[in-house]
Amino acid sequence: MDFYYNKFSSFLLQKYGQKVWKVSLDAGLACPNCQVDGKEGCIFCRNDSFSFMGSKQQKSISQQMYEGIERAKQKFNITKYLAYFQSSTNTFAPIPHLEKLFLEAINFKDVVAISIATRPDCLSTSVIELLQKLTKKVDVWIELGLQSSHNKTLKTINRGHTFEDYTNAVEKLKKIDVRICTHIIIGLPGESRNDIIKTAKRIAQSETHEVKIHPLLILRQTQLESYYNTGKVFPLTLEKYTALAVDFLELLPPTMVIQRLTAEAPKKILIEPQWSLNKLFVLNAIQAEFQRRKSHQGIKFKHIDLKR
Repeated sequence: MDFYYNKFSSFLLQKYGQKVWKVSLDAGLACPNCQVDGKEGCIFCRNDSFSFMGSKQQKSISQQMYEGIERAKQKFNITKYLAYFQSSTNTFAPIPHLEKLFLEAINFKDVVAISIATRPDCLSTSVIELLQKLTKKVDVWIELGLQSSHNKTLKTINRGHTFEDYTNAVEKLKKIDVRICTHIIIGLPGESRNDIIKTAKRIAQSETHEVKIHPLLILRQTQLESYYNTGKVFPLTLEKYTALAVDFLELLPPTMVIQRLTAEAPKKILIEPQWSLNKLFVLNAIQAEFQRRKSHQGIKFKHIDLKR
């Protein structure tokens, strides 16, 4: 573990003996909770908030992989790759189509792993079987978008699944040889510090391998924008976010890998918080908060009490 928290980049370096480049992919898949057929979707969601994804949607997975690999080689001299199916729900499609997409990505030379972002309610038995097949070829990560462990919050943000769906998904995935990463958002409407701490404790004891944490981003043309405009939600200050992020990390086991601690969106669609536009600034603020507390990831893990 790095001195303050267990960084994903350091984990990859240790596991594969060199730097690994994550090639972000857009498979053009849908989401069962998207804004179609009368569904309103998650109140914070804009799929084009992935700033680099817009230009990829008309390209094949092979073309996206080729361009990502060439960039990694030429600009960073990196020769090991992770195929990252990032945009939307990447297990929400017929199995033959999913298998074609995944194999197309991992068949490139020096791809050591595949990471598949999805929802806890989109892991059918046939999907689990496909993921298990993939583990025979490369390392497999599954990224589960949970956001909060509180059903009241999941209902408020119109997430479309429950915390129980998440725990069931984790139990399914633990039976096959995959690594599990959980996504969490800090600053969701109606959540107190105690709610966030409760989520941290639940994640700490979930036996998932990794976590992604980031602040709530208020984006234009989302339901969250109207919440913001009517005073129903307020963006976190950088000071508040860094304090809550460090609170969260202090409760996680030291072995849990931290894949990310902030999020980015294109400036033209980001309303708040504007400080999130500077990733390094946010990460430095989190490190400074650890330094101020003389603390580190996992310092409170052994003392977790879920009843408090």
